Amino acid sequence: MAISDATVESKVRPQGNLTSRQSETLAAIRSFSTEEGFPPTRADLGKRLGVSPQTADFHLRALERKGKVRLGRGARSILLEGGAENLFTEEKSIRMIPLLGKVAAGVPLMALENRDGDIALPQSSAANFALRVQGDSMIEAGIFDKDTVLVEGVKEASSGDVVVAMVGEGETAEVTVKRWFPDERQIILRPANASHADIVVPKGSPIALVGRVVGVLRMWS
Repeated sequence: MAISDATVESKVRPQGNLTSRQSETLAAIRSFSTEEGFPPTRADLGKRLGVSPQTADFHLRALERKGKVRLGRGARSILLEGGAENLFTEEKSIRMIPLLGKVAAGVPLMALENRDGDIALPQSSAANFALRVQGDSMIEAGIFDKDTVLVEGVKEASSGDVVVAMVGEGETAEVTVKRWFPDERQIILRPANASHADIVVPKGSPIALVGRVVGVLRMWS
């Protein structure tokens, strides 16, 4: 939410040798890092302050000169000075993975052809990329329409794993998220919703395992 200068003056008081705007910038960095688990980019910070990314960078550099933050080379490399506040803000503690289009949790849906941005995750996460979910076929596994699934790119999966699979080939290939049940005759892609039917792929038919789902992100409206 953008905050006007008038609102800032009434809610954020200057701290030490900081101006009101610099104090607001510092508070915005802290609140964003606490809420999201990683530091903001200049664009993120600009949205919170109601200014351009370039102006947000100006305020950041003023805070750096006054010893309140340390700035690295990465887009999110904003390190707050002061002990415990650095829990989520070390640049080395996060990495970016691509967010790729949509994946169906209902019937297969064309996907993977579009990169919609990036997602910051802890270094310890096994995910290599993320996909937006469309559909309700996996709700009993805790995956809902409009969720984002975090996917580890693998060539093999255990029976019962939640996976992203590509059915078909070439321009007609479609991607879906389901539970993976292979046997000698076929591969069953099973939904986690009693109202949806299995997708059965006979042996020899084109199907590829794209990856294994290792996490889910959900935005609350």
